[in-house]
This record gives sequence, C-alpha cells and structure tokens, in this order.
Amino acid sequence: MFGAIILVLVVFTSLSCKAKIDEPKIMDLIITNNEQNVLLYARLVKGFKIDMESAIMAGVPKEFVLHVKVYEEKARMWDKKIKSRKIKRTIQYDNLKETFNIITNGNQETVTFSNLLEAQKAMEDFDGIVIMPITALETNKNYYLKVKIVMNKFSLPLKLERVLFFASYWDYATAWYKQKFILK
Repeated sequence: MFGAIILVLVVFTSLSCKAKIDEPKIMDLIITNNEQNVLLYARLVKGFKIDMESAIMAGVPKEFVLHVKVYEEKARMWDKKIKSRKIKRTIQYDNLKETFNIITNGNQETVTFSNLLEAQKAMEDFDGIVIMPITALETNKNYYLKVKIVMNKFSLPLKLERVLFFASYWDYATAWYKQKFILK
C-alpha cells in the first residue's frame, strides 16, 4: 500500500514538472530608452502549440497579444498605474501565395515570410516596442513594468464571458513578468 502511494506521488510530480517545462515563457526581458520613448525588448519561448501550427497552415489567423502595464513604486501606498497597453500581432497563412503574413497593430505594413519557422521567430520576438514617451516619467524615480503574452484567447459566443467568468482560465498565456527600471 505504501509503495503504491509513493508510485502515484512520483507519477503526479513528474507530470506536473513536465507541464511546467512545456509552458510558454518570456525571456530576455529588457527595458531601455532612446531620446523620446521607453522601449521593451522581449522574446517568447514555446509560444506555439502543434494544434496552433496546424490551424495556421489551414489559413486560420492566430493572434498574440502583448499586455504591458507600467507602474510607479510608492513607499507607503499602493503603486500608481501610469500606462496600460496592448500590442496585437497576427499571423495568417496565404494558401495561394504560400506565404505567412504578420501584422502588428499600429503598423500599416504587413511583413511576409516564406516559411513557418521564420514567421514563428518573428511572432515571438518583441524588439523595440514603444511603451510610452519619456516625458510621462520623472527621472530618478522607481518604476516597474509588468508583461504578459496571451497566445490563444478562448472566446465564447454571444458575450457569454460575462456569465462564464472562469472561461479566461482556458486561455493559453504566459505568467505576468515584472521588471524594475529607473529613468536616469
């Protein structure tokens, strides 16, 4: 009996560890600035599932949404939210031209790739994303940025999200990542 309990615990522990390994993650999170703006650099790892790839190859557009929130740290009170922004990036396969098109909101140009691996890399790299103008921040104050990427938003028809509020737990997304920064 004791051996069976240990065997069950080992199996469940190994399955939960494997699930954690396969979860999407944000890597190489860097916050910097140029003369005008605060910029974000990040890379998504394990953002594509096999069923997502097959849906893309069938011509179904898939959307990645980068959620960014900027806060000012307060010593004695709750932190002050300064900015909240969503950046949507959509990939779609064109069956006639056999190309992959990527569109990022706020950018009128479509970027085209000839193979899926290059398109996936472009979808997963968030380089030089403008978060906010520097003029909105004060120098030598403590700020932090929270970042999350939602890859496969589960949506219900007819606004059923209001009734079934737990449906957001079915989304395929990263955890929230926090990075501190000071504007010098």
